[in-house]
Amino acid sequence: MKKTIKTPAFQNHLNDYDHFIKVRNYKTGNTEMYQNVVSEFLIWLEESGITKIKRVTSKEFVSYFEYLTTRPKKRGTGTLGEKTIKFHVFALGLFVLNLLENKAIEKGFFIPTYGNGNQKSRNVLTVEEIKTVYQHCQSGLERALLSVAYGCGLRRSEIEALDVKDIQLSSGMLIVRKGKGNKRREVPMSNSIIAHLKTYIIEERYQLLAGKTVLEDALFVNAKGKRTSGEQLNEILKRMIEQTQQYDLIQKEITLHCLRHSIAYHLGENNAGIEFIRGFLGHSQINTTYLYAIKNKKRKPITTF
Repeated sequence: MKKTIKTPAFQNHLNDYDHFIKVRNYKTGNTEMYQNVVSEFLIWLEESGITKIKRVTSKEFVSYFEYLTTRPKKRGTGTLGEKTIKFHVFALGLFVLNLLENKAIEKGFFIPTYGNGNQKSRNVLTVEEIKTVYQHCQSGLERALLSVAYGCGLRRSEIEALDVKDIQLSSGMLIVRKGKGNKRREVPMSNSIIAHLKTYIIEERYQLLAGKTVLEDALFVNAKGKRTSGEQLNEILKRMIEQTQQYDLIQKEITLHCLRHSIAYHLGENNAGIEFIRGFLGHSQINTTYLYAIKNKKRKPITTF
C-alpha cells in the first residue's frame, strides 16, 4: 500500500510547494516528480516522530540524506543512483526556499552535497570527536592547525597560503586573501583560537625560524623554515588523529577538508543563519544549487545534473 501524508499541516506545505513549482515552471522533470520527493521526505519525518516543520533542523536533513544514499530503488534492484539523489537534494532545497518565503520557518538548513560517483564522501567528525583531537594535541602547531581548519573552516589551499600578517590577533579576524575564485573574506576567531594561534606564532614558529637568514611570511613553516605544503599539513593532521588511539576515529580517514565539512555541519546543526555560513566558508560546503536558489529567488535555477 502506498504511504500517504497524515499530518494536515504537512499536506498544506506540499500543496504550497506544488504551486511554487508550477508558477516558476521548473523544467527538470515534471511537477509530480518534485511533489513525490517532498512527499517522501514529509512521510519520513512523520515516521521519525516529527509532525511540525519548525521542529526540523539541519540534523534531520543530514540523517535523511544518509537514508537516501542507502534507500533501495522502488523499481529494479540496488540503491538510488547519483542523478536521482542529486534531484532529491535539488527539490528539497527548493522546498526549503518555499518554506522560507512563506515564513513557515525562520532559517534555512544545511543540505549536504552529493559528489561524483568516483569521489570519496567527506566524513564528518562530531563535536565530541573534535574535542578528543584537541585533547590529544601534542604541540602548539597541532592546536593552531586544528583551529584554522575546523575553527575557521578554511580549505587546505587557504591554510597553506596563510601568512602571519593574515592572523589579526588584535581584531580577532583571520584574513583569507585569495579564496576560491580569488575572493577575499574575513573569518571571526574565537578567544580559544586566538590563544592557540598566538602561542604557536610566538613560541614554536619563532623557534623554527631562529637563525634563518631569509625571512618567511608563511604562518605554517616546516623544520627547514619554509612554507608547509598542503600535503604536509594533511600528514600532520593524520598524525594528530592517530594520537587519539581511537580506532573508529582513525578509520574515518579524516583530511583537512573533512574538518571544514564538519564545522559547516555543526554551524547548521546549531541553526546558524544560512547567510552567515555562506560568508564564513566562502560560499562552499552548502549545496550550491540551494544557495543559488536563495540568492536568485526570481530567476530560474541552473540545472547541475
